[in-house]
Amino acid sequence: MKITPKLEVINVLAPIFSGKNKGFTLIELLIVIAIIGILVAIAVPSYQTHIQKANRIAAQLALTKLAQEFERANAREGSYPAGSTSSTDTYTFLAVTSASANTFTITATPKGSDECGVLTITQTGETTSSSSSGCWN
Repeated sequence: MKITPKLEVINVLAPIFSGKNKGFTLIELLIVIAIIGILVAIAVPSYQTHIQKANRIAAQLALTKLAQEFERANAREGSYPAGSTSSTDTYTFLAVTSASANTFTITATPKGSDECGVLTITQTGETTSSSSSGCWN
């Protein structure tokens, strides 16, 4: 006579998914919502600061590129282009505020609020901002 062992399958998840414990309690949901709220309160200001810095760097790049164009014109023609010009992108208003045969000043004015304010560059390469000295670093 041959004896075969009886294998029993034990369902470990049976107590969890039995008819008694379905769903989440209100306390569990409130804890999850509070954790998500704390994470959002930390992440959103950090993200906004990052976007503001990226827009400032884009404005600095635009100022530098325009100053290089003025320098190329000076190298070709012997003087800077006279007159004023302006352009607008999504975040800044770029303008040549003064230009003569020997000098130019280009400004970038932010459309929104920015801690650096108006950024400027001149023919000598001098860079300034209207409110903080460390904005071009």
